[in-house]
Amino acid sequence: MRSLIIFLVTLMGLAAQGMLPASANAIWVDYQVAVNPAKQSAVVAAFDKYRTTQTGRAFPGVMFLNTQVANGANPATHNLAVVYANQKEWETRSASIAASPDFLQFQAALASSGQIVAETVYEHVVGFGKNAEDSKQFIGYAVNVRNAARYAELMQASSEGPDSLAGVASIDLWAVKAGGQPGISHIVVVGVESRADYLNDPQTLRVLPPFQKQLSRVRDLVGVTYVDNIATTGQLGSAVIRK
Repeated sequence: MRSLIIFLVTLMGLAAQGMLPASANAIWVDYQVAVNPAKQSAVVAAFDKYRTTQTGRAFPGVMFLNTQVANGANPATHNLAVVYANQKEWETRSASIAASPDFLQFQAALASSGQIVAETVYEHVVGFGKNAEDSKQFIGYAVNVRNAARYAELMQASSEGPDSLAGVASIDLWAVKAGGQPGISHIVVVGVESRADYLNDPQTLRVLPPFQKQLSRVRDLVGVTYVDNIATTGQLGSAVIRK
């Protein structure tokens, strides 16, 4: 109950700052999947097949199928990130495909190849930089935020100017809405062409350390994950998600 109250206060604080339009933010539903090593190719094939079906082509959001590179003790080998323009679209879409043969076949293929070990729903807070849907690799910073409104302000302030990382990466802040791990309130997703190139870029080397020090005043870093994108499909882009 205490965590729910904190979350509601966080949402009201962000709304007061004009950073959280009521019921209009993008929703990311994340499925962490532990896939049998011998069936990883089957998961990719099922995803590729689903996105070419009538149901898959009509999907109004965007889906990312990623392979986990480094995620600590998490047993997941992959994650399926499904992003909708808002919560209403998520509910409407879920109801409309519940009996779709295309979706049921895709769901069955996933179930026979692995097991969903965690589900988390995130709500978009702020984002900037390159388009996430063009990224090939991602870095996820899981954080416990003590002052959500201030944290969002700092992220927004870093979106432009000489000390911005907008020119070298896609950066989005998401708040945990349901599910998730204890102690994690938000996740910052950094999308890049290459993690090595991004982390060694002169702009990153100059800007990131002092920026992280500034952020540490209002948040604790809980963990860092690396994932690589296998396939992306859908009509929803960062330009709409970040409106």
